[in-house]
Amino acid sequence: MKKCSICHVAFILLVSISYAFAQDGNIAYWKPKIIDFTTGTPLETANISINRKTDYPISNDGLANIPLNKINEGDSIFISCMGYNSLSLYIRNKNDLPPILKLTPLSYSLKEIEISKSKRKFKETIIGTKAFSISTVRLRYNFSYGFYINNNEKKVGYIKELVIRMFNRYNGIEMPFKLRFFEKNPDETFPKEELMEPMVVRNTKRKKWFSIDISHLGIKLPEHGFFIVFEVLGKEYYNDKTVKVFGLVAEELPSFGFTTFTKNINKENYSIIKLDNKKWFLHSKNIEYQFQAKIIEER
Repeated sequence: MKKCSICHVAFILLVSISYAFAQDGNIAYWKPKIIDFTTGTPLETANISINRKTDYPISNDGLANIPLNKINEGDSIFISCMGYNSLSLYIRNKNDLPPILKLTPLSYSLKEIEISKSKRKFKETIIGTKAFSISTVRLRYNFSYGFYINNNEKKVGYIKELVIRMFNRYNGIEMPFKLRFFEKNPDETFPKEELMEPMVVRNTKRKKWFSIDISHLGIKLPEHGFFIVFEVLGKEYYNDKTVKVFGLVAEELPSFGFTTFTKNINKENYSIIKLDNKKWFLHSKNIEYQFQAKIIEER
C-alpha cells in the first residue's frame, strides 16, 4: 500500500503543470498572472503585448495565454492597465519568464499643474463633437475608429479625460476595447505619434458617456490638435454570441455614437477609420464620431 501511494504521488507530480507554463498538444504556453501590486487582485482589464504589435487577452482571473513560440529572445513584453503604471520586460531567456506580473496603482492628480501654488487661472472645458442626431456605429473585429479634434483656438492646458459616447445596442457596452491617443502633426492627415501607452478599457459602470481619466499622465494639449482612437480587439477578446438589430445579425461588441450634419459646425474635425490594422482613410465628410476630451485650460 505504501509503495502504491508513492507511485501515485510520483504520477501526480509528473502530470502536473505549473500555472505559469502549460502544454497544449505540441504548443507550450506562458500563462502569467497580472495582479495589483498592493492588493493582489487579478487585473482582468490589463493588456499584454509583444513589441506593441501583438496583443493577448486577459481572463477574468488575470491570466494571459501566450504561445512560447511567439516570444523570441530580444523581444519586449509590455503590460498596461488603466489606473496603473505600465510595465515592460526585455526577454533575454524564455526560461526566465515570470509567473506573476505586478502593476503598481497610479495616483490620479494633475501634479504638473500645481494650481494651488500658481497665480495662473484654469478652467475645465469639454472639446470635441456636439450631439445633434446620434446614431450607433456597428463595429468590426480589429477595426480602428479615430476622431481628430482641432485646436484652432490655440488653447493651452492639459488633457484631463478622454470621453466616448457609448451605446448598448449590440449588447457590448461592458466589453473591452483599446483606447489610443495621438498628436496631430500639421502636415499629416492621419495619426502617427502616440501621446500615451495604448490601454485596454471597459465601461463596467455602463455609462452613456464613458470617461477615462488620464490626468496622471500630464499630457499637454497639443498645439495642432489630437486624435482619439477607439480600437476593437481581436475575436478572442469577445464571446461568440450574436444579436439581431434592425433585422440584421451582428456580433456583441462595444459600440459608440456618431453624429451626421452639414460641416458648418466643427468643420475642422473629422473621422477616420482603419480596417484590419492596415491603413487609415477618411470617413464621410458629414460623420463625426462622438468622442470628446475634458481639458484643464490655462487662461
